[in-house]
Order: sequence, then structure tokens, then C-alpha cells
Amino acid sequence: MKGMNRLVVFVLVVTPLLAGADLQLEPLHPHESVAETLNKRFSLENALANIESIEGWLDSFRRLTLAAKGKIAAAAWKEIGNTEWDIQTLGFANQPRAVEGALRHQNWLLKKALYQLSALELKAGKSSAQKAEQARLEMEQAEKEFQEFWDSLSIAD
Repeated sequence: MKGMNRLVVFVLVVTPLLAGADLQLEPLHPHESVAETLNKRFSLENALANIESIEGWLDSFRRLTLAAKGKIAAAAWKEIGNTEWDIQTLGFANQPRAVEGALRHQNWLLKKALYQLSALELKAGKSSAQKAEQARLEMEQAEKEFQEFWDSLSIAD
């Protein structure tokens, strides 16, 4: 029963995003519909691409910090912030990976829940075997991607 409660809550939270059911969302930009924002800008693929960009910015800041070391007054250095070794070495490495891990894990959980829902709908005669198979394939792909991420991950400390 405990697991079912989680599934019900999860589906209730996700369903409005998928269907736009209970949300009253207005477009954020005049040239982008709500659906485009949700399905493209807020997609897993776009989020992962943005993490790569952020990592590039952090790397540039780290290199700039090294080049500027000793050329900037201590007071100004402190005011700039995020120039400490632990932030640039540990934080800059770990934090983007934490965000990516959360995204990939949540994607897998979502695909798993959607597959379970699809299986229940198929059993109840409310869905087709093809839809259930597609949901299974998407779940397996998300699981594979999360597992590959997990296996490649190391935490800096």
C-alpha cells in the first residue's frame, strides 16, 4: 500500500504537467507556446545540454581565476566570491553532476511509473499492447541512461 500511495501522488503531480489539466499557464515568451516551453525548453535533453554549458562556464571561471590570482586585491577577490579552491575544485565538479543525477533519476522514475500505469491500463482494456510496449522501451532506455551515468560518476572530495 505504501508504494501505491507514492505512485498515486507521483501521477497526480505529473499529470497536470503532461496534460495541462489543473495549471493555468500563460506563455513566457511571445514566440513560444506553453507546450513548446514545457516540451522543449524544459525537456530532459535541453536540461542536460544546459548542464554542459554551465560546466563550460565554470571551467572558464576556474581558468580566469587562475590567470587573475595575485593580480587582484584581496578585498576585491573576496567580494568576487567563489574563487576558493574547494568551491572551484569540489563544488564545480560535484554540483552539476548532482543536478544531472537528479534529472536522470527522476526521468527513470517517471518512465517507470508511466510504464506501470500503461500496464495497468492494458490489463483493464483501456490501452493497447503497442502503447504498453512503447512505455516499456522508454523505461528501459531511461534506466540504461541512468545506469550509465551512475557507473561513470565519481564524487570529488
